[in-house]
Amino acid sequence: MDGSTLLTIVVILVVATALALLRTRRRDRCLKAFDAFPITLVTQSHEATWGTADIRSTGLELTYPAPVVAPEGHLERSVLFYKEQYTSLHALYRCPEGLNASDKMRRDALIERTRDPGLLRRIGRWVRNWMGMVRDALLQSVGMIIGVAKARTPAGGLIGRHDAQVQSLSSEVVQHSGNAFDPLLERHLFSQVVVEVTGPADAMQSYCGWLKDYTSDFIEILDAYANTSHATPLDLDAYRLGDVRLPNQGIHLNDEYLCFENSGPRMFYIDRLTLHDWTHEVDAVVPPQGTLTLALPPQVQATIRRNMRALRVWLGTVDRVDMLLPRQRAQVRHAAGGSDATYEAHRAMLGEQGSSEEDTVAASSSDATRPPEHS
Repeated sequence: MDGSTLLTIVVILVVATALALLRTRRRDRCLKAFDAFPITLVTQSHEATWGTADIRSTGLELTYPAPVVAPEGHLERSVLFYKEQYTSLHALYRCPEGLNASDKMRRDALIERTRDPGLLRRIGRWVRNWMGMVRDALLQSVGMIIGVAKARTPAGGLIGRHDAQVQSLSSEVVQHSGNAFDPLLERHLFSQVVVEVTGPADAMQSYCGWLKDYTSDFIEILDAYANTSHATPLDLDAYRLGDVRLPNQGIHLNDEYLCFENSGPRMFYIDRLTLHDWTHEVDAVVPPQGTLTLALPPQVQATIRRNMRALRVWLGTVDRVDMLLPRQRAQVRHAAGGSDATYEAHRAMLGEQGSSEEDTVAASSSDATRPPEHS
């Protein structure tokens, strides 16, 4: 074996090894921004799972706020969601109501850097995009290198047997690193946008928030308005089964589970369950048309059945929310007002219009029922 053939084989092996190492360490940028935060994961079937996120290259793990006792009797402390399951993902949610002081400071810092990125951050973004394009070009040129080596070296047959493997590694790294540069999105980065999200039965919902980042797989939206200006907010409070204050939400209880079904247009945050001195932390977001199913600890199931009317679910509507959305089901559709002050003024105007319309309807109804005046 001559020196050129040996050098070619060594280069191929080094490139393949480097690509494999990159594949095991590379994490999606948008996903990485949710790492170590309490989040809620909602699938396309709108089933919610919640916990503290641990983002890895092959998926993510959610550690529950408290261990869950499965029907079989064993404890479950976390759930694993693999990268191959991302196609069934509807969204990841993070709201300030479920964060401690340290996590709120981290979130506030992210939002501040997004609203006011500064010159250095914008230059860093430009450099990252340029390096990403160069890296993509280098990775995609692996096939050309292999082709030349196969044609010019006696070891072409050996190299050919590894052709598919090396090109597969290259393709995976390019796709996973998410370096797809989008000039249309880039011009709206660090500004308020309106994103449209496709839900069950192709139902469309729109949210206005700050576009922090995007990759080839995800869009990251920060500090979005979770509910419309016409939605009546509900402060965090204790609600019981069949509470009349929740006309479009259902709280159901069976022997082992508590189920919260949100069939209305508002987004809710569930803080905890209480029954006399017993408290169970939840910290989960339930989006419109979403369902949250909570396994009840065996030691309190009998007590809850005997005291169903004493069970309280502490919940309220969400004001602001951070969202991680798959690009296959979410699109940035509009540029928004450009600032919180602009958007808040618009929402206030809509609220006043809604109140005026209600007053007009009430006055008309009153006039219709008032007896006629006689001269």
